[in-house]
Amino acid sequence: MTRVFFVLTICLSVAACGPRGMVSLVQGVTPEAYDATVQRVFIASNRHLEQGSPEEALHQAFGDSRDPVVSYGRIDISIPPSHQPGQIEWPGNDRPDPAQHFVALSGERYASQLAFLRNLPRPGGRPDVVLFVHGFNVNNAEAVYRLAQIAHDYKTEDPVISFSWPSAGDPRGYVYDRDSVIFARDDLESLLLGLAHDKRRVLIIAHSMGSQLVMETLRQISISGKGRALTSIMGVALISPDIDEDVFLRQARRIEPFPEPFMIVVSRRDRALGLAALLTGTPSRLGSIDDPSRLAQLPIEIIDLSTIPGGDRAGHSTAFTAPEAIRLLRDLSTP
Repeated sequence: MTRVFFVLTICLSVAACGPRGMVSLVQGVTPEAYDATVQRVFIASNRHLEQGSPEEALHQAFGDSRDPVVSYGRIDISIPPSHQPGQIEWPGNDRPDPAQHFVALSGERYASQLAFLRNLPRPGGRPDVVLFVHGFNVNNAEAVYRLAQIAHDYKTEDPVISFSWPSAGDPRGYVYDRDSVIFARDDLESLLLGLAHDKRRVLIIAHSMGSQLVMETLRQISISGKGRALTSIMGVALISPDIDEDVFLRQARRIEPFPEPFMIVVSRRDRALGLAALLTGTPSRLGSIDDPSRLAQLPIEIIDLSTIPGGDRAGHSTAFTAPEAIRLLRDLSTP
């Protein structure tokens, strides 16, 4: 047991040494001059937001701790012409250059959920939106840039929303993040109910621990007598879900109506979920299950990316970072 905790400590310490992504604001830039693509990302967040900056929603201080009040906004992200599928071209220590890097061009705060909903576009009159719920150890900049990358690489035409819940953004904050999932349930419920009232159709994509937040919230909506709102959900995809298998089954059986289609993306090469299993004292997590037969009674499609090459080193974000996986999942979602 001592050896296990020693290995975990080393892994977490190494992870903590790397530089973290930050939103880089570059104003006065014409994207056409660089042949860049602009991806608009809407944000609903219960992270604490420091006041006093004219571009508050663009600053890293947007969401390092919990806030009982939800903030709403948007950020326009410029994606460089040299972008490679699955990558986020961070500036790192270099000067942000829209010809080479992901950068933010502009942003806006909304005073209320109503103002936020009114500003969500309906391209071609379509009511569809994509709601992304990030996972463990993710700061606000990483959540926003990742969604911009996903929307671009998957060629999404519908507006995309990042529900940026208060992850500590620290690999040592696993327990803090699990508590933040509980903290965030009511606010995600409020957003989903608001979208349903606005007659939106919502595709939910959740990654890692964000899957736990989504399942808890859907269960909460169902058992509180608001299940009609779940009919606005046109699909759910749990990517590398960091959920105990027994807990997932209990959650799923209380959700009525159960969203369909419902997809779970798994991989036996997911090292991050291996560490999560050690931390929680379980053989595996839902996103790395070997035998999915226990889920057979649920209307769920399981996509196994274990043999897909490339992607991130931990094998935890293959669905977003491996070009072959992006092509596969994009083809599956095309009517």
